[in-house]
Amino acid sequence: MHQQIIGIIEATLKTLGINPTEAKINEGQYNISKDKSTEVLIDVWEENERVFFQALSPVTKLKDVQKAEVLMMLLEENHGLVEASFAVAKDDIIIKETIECSAFFNQERAIATISRIAFYSETYRNKWAM
Repeated sequence: MHQQIIGIIEATLKTLGINPTEAKINEGQYNISKDKSTEVLIDVWEENERVFFQALSPVTKLKDVQKAEVLMMLLEENHGLVEASFAVAKDDIIIKETIECSAFFNQERAIATISRIAFYSETYRNKWAM
């Protein structure tokens, strides 16, 4: 199933006008850009006989990891998101969506996920730049 999902993702990238070979970082990993400032990282992997698809995008740097108010704000923002969530990775605030794939996973779902992550990343980067 892992190779089947990779095939769906590569077909999705082609549908979006992206050459999967050029976007490929490693097997099942791709780096694409909506524009020069909105990067979306895609990852497909298998773990415990299950296949996962993840799209994530860096939004901004976390200025102070110890600030409880920033983390509280992220939790509050998560409440309004659809199928995505904020997370902290090292000193970055990222937006991500992880899906456990099934036989029903298709290009439409992949496009929706990639588009949503790019939209949220751009929206919040602009919101928090003020």
